[in-house]
Amino acid sequence: MATKKEIFFVIFAATNQYYFAMTFKEIFVGKTDNSAIQLARNIIVEATRIGINMLVLWLVYYIILGQTDDSTNKLYTTISTIVASMVSGIANYIFSTIWVFHKRQKNNNISRFIVFTLIGAVGLGLNALITVFFKDICGINLFVSNIIAQAVVFFFNFFMRKWIVYTKMSKEEECLESKDESLKMED
Repeated sequence: MATKKEIFFVIFAATNQYYFAMTFKEIFVGKTDNSAIQLARNIIVEATRIGINMLVLWLVYYIILGQTDDSTNKLYTTISTIVASMVSGIANYIFSTIWVFHKRQKNNNISRFIVFTLIGAVGLGLNALITVFFKDICGINLFVSNIIAQAVVFFFNFFMRKWIVYTKMSKEEECLESKDESLKMED
């Protein structure tokens, strides 16, 4: 019988092109600053986001709005897509904040969420540009073009969010944050 320490996963680290062997616990439990582990966790978070997006899209379009596959109402399709994107985006932010990244630059959750969402919006535009480039200019199949775009945007979103939204706090910021928390406890 294998123990947790004997169960290993190999994760390719794109940043330095080495293979790292990590235990199950290192990957899935606790806080980490290791970019390879954060990348692995982000893959799981993105897969979860896609699942939530598809579920909410289905619920809104078919159950709440009562549409069928024969429906051609673009307004209902648009509403369903927007609601699904909003719900899955909020879930993505929560999972990223709690599990993928734990260091942050600012203590203001609202401003961090806005920047997180803006990076996602830029990623969406980048996705559209890359898909159009490969499909319409290079003549590659739509779905292959979209897969290429999704891969590029996945790494763009991950690294931009890591570097901008979840930057490690300086010692001064950590000190100020701990003072603020102690003052709140005294009140």
